[in-house]
Amino acid sequence: MILPYREHNTPHPKVQGGAAVPSSATLKLWDHLFGELEGGYLVTFTGKQSERPDARAGSLDDTDQRSWSWPKDREKAAEYLRAESDRGRDAYFGVHLFRDRGNRRKDNAAEVLAALWVDGDGAEVPEDWPQPTATVESSPGRHHYYWKLTRPVASGEASRLNKRLCYGMGADKGKWGLGTVLRAPGTFNYKRETPTEVREATHA
Repeated sequence: MILPYREHNTPHPKVQGGAAVPSSATLKLWDHLFGELEGGYLVTFTGKQSERPDARAGSLDDTDQRSWSWPKDREKAAEYLRAESDRGRDAYFGVHLFRDRGNRRKDNAAEVLAALWVDGDGAEVPEDWPQPTATVESSPGRHHYYWKLTRPVASGEASRLNKRLCYGMGADKGKWGLGTVLRAPGTFNYKRETPTEVREATHA
């Protein structure tokens, strides 16, 4: 039920002068997760780490959510996230497509999803489980895991499977739902004092 991560003949992300150089990393992941799907909207979400003294760690201010037609606007969306990251903003994407433009509520999720996901938050996938088909290192020692499916499944079923994966791994229990956004590879994570690059990981 799990498909391998297909490589693309385009360069990997690099860092120059503290900014992410245009790369294939974001598009590569999106094509893996959504590649065969037609229609619907990809959601991006960006924000600036809050400097308010009463803000919780990781809180974002000046947030911006946008919808992009899939697959027509995929490259524009990836370029936008890179540009936002270069401006010092954290950059995320909705982990599945949506039916209509403008929101990422669960009742707007696409009817079928082609992949599952887990924000490990330090947890790792057990060795005896099906291994992820793509992994993104969101910060040192922390990963986002994706499983591309051999056939799409209904959004409700995908949500239930995500919850089982999440709780079984002891992962972030706030990120299995259909409104989830996760960090885009090829951008930067500004949550800590020293920003770190969000990187794709390689699987056999």
